Formats: sequence, C-alpha cells, structure tokens
Amino acid sequence: MKITLRQVEIFVAVADAGHFGRAAEALEISQPTVSQEVSRLERALGVALLDRSGRSAKLTQAGEAMATEGRQLLTHANQVVREVQLYEPSRIRTARIVASPSVVNRLLPAVISRAEQSLSSVRIEDVLVDTGGVTARLVSEHADIGLGRFLDATEGYESEVIVREQVFVAISRKHPLANAAHLELPELGDLPLLLWPREQNPAYFDYLLEICTSRGLSPLLLVSPPRIVGSRLYLLSESRAFSLVSAALIGHLPEDLIAIPLAQPATLALEMQWRSSDNRPQLTALRDLIREVASAG
Repeated sequence: MKITLRQVEIFVAVADAGHFGRAAEALEISQPTVSQEVSRLERALGVALLDRSGRSAKLTQAGEAMATEGRQLLTHANQVVREVQLYEPSRIRTARIVASPSVVNRLLPAVISRAEQSLSSVRIEDVLVDTGGVTARLVSEHADIGLGRFLDATEGYESEVIVREQVFVAISRKHPLANAAHLELPELGDLPLLLWPREQNPAYFDYLLEICTSRGLSPLLLVSPPRIVGSRLYLLSESRAFSLVSAALIGHLPEDLIAIPLAQPATLALEMQWRSSDNRPQLTALRDLIREVASAG
C-alpha cells in the first residue's frame, strides 16, 4: 500500500470543506486534481472514503476515521519538518526566547550579557509578549525557550520553576503608607487592585487575588490593558489603585511609585519552558545558564 502525504492533505481538505470545489479553491489546485487524488487514496486503502451519491462530499465511516487520522498525520508531519529544521545552520546559531514583561526587566538582560561571554556562538533573539502569552507564542512560532509565570501545560513541552520571587505592593509615594517598612494588605482599605484582564492568565490572576483574600483583603478590581506597566500607571501614581508586583520590577518602576514588602510574605514562581525533544547542546547550555542566573538573583 502506497499513499502520499499530498493525498492525505487533499482528502482532509475535502473532509473539512465538505465539497470538492471548495477544497480545490483552498488548496489552489484544480477540482479534477482533487477528485483524482482522493480516488487514488481510496484505491490504495481499498475502501470508499466518500459517499458520492449527493452533491456534497459526505464522509463514509471509513472517511470519518481517515479524516481524524489524517489530521493527526499532517500535524505530526509538520512537527517532524520543524524539528529537523532546528538543525539548519542559522537555527543552530540562534536561540529564540519568548518572555513576559517582568522577565525582560531583569533576568533576560542578565542572561544575554552572560551568554555573550560564555555562549558567544549563540545569538539570542528575545520576543516580548503580554502576560499569559508565553506558551502560545512559544508553540506557534516554534521558538526555543519560554520564560514567564503560570505557563500552560502543553504536550511535547517541559517546564520548571527556576526561581521564586518575593511579592511587593506597588503604591504611590504620596500614599500615607508609602513610608511603611512592610504592609498588612487590609491597611489599604478600599483602594482598588490594578490587574490585567483575567482571561490573559486565569491562574496568575486568581493567585494574586488569593494573596489578598488570604491576608484579609477583598479588593475592588480595576482592569488594565495587557501590561500594567504602561498607560494605566497614572492610577498607581495618583493613589487611585495599588498593584502586586514581583521583585523583578524593583528598580524598574517610575520614581513616583514605591514597592513595599508584604507583612505576610508571598512569592511568585518564574518558569522556564522548552520542547522536550530539543537536545541541541547549545540550547541545553543556555537553559543551564538561565537557571544559574535566575538562582543568583
């Protein structure tokens, strides 16, 4: 039995479109070619995949099974190609790191600086994404390493916590509590908590709220654009809200804001994520370097 990936691709297109003509348009080939390749696939398999009694391309039971398996086969074939292309010379020399905003402030610059000295053969490309977008971008762009918080568990990828950073309260220097050595969250009263939308990263969002409620504060919420350190900072500067930030942001807040530790400490885990199958020596060395820099603080 001999079938080709092209035949499978054409059949899956017909199955998805439910019509030979629409499948041909989607693939930018002629309708007779679509019909011929599907027929060849049926002869090779020895079963009818389509019921041709009507005007539409209705799948038989065998066709339903072939469509499901065919999609998986095409996905795997694409993965094989992308994995092999990692060893193309330009990719061997390049490492793409997808990072959330707080990582770009401190950890990533330190990693790049160290890599210039100890991994000079590797050129690092950093890709900044909004909170909650690391895993999706890592997978969709077939990048090499993801750095962020509460990353999504994804088949074929490993992740680990590389450091736990202390959580601070970010408030205006004009706020009455700005000179406190540490804060009990209920002291903030009805001051709202400034957060990005929950749908960006539900687990992260819920964790920050749990920090508040477990310490006796059920805050009002102000929803900001994707990055708190941006156009809504004035809400913090004007004492109209507070935020919870990691130690990575210390030193990167505007001068009119101050970060105060919690009286009951809390931490935020920073994670690293990468493809399980990626055993390229330079990427293994880079991941080790990231762990070392993160643990050194």
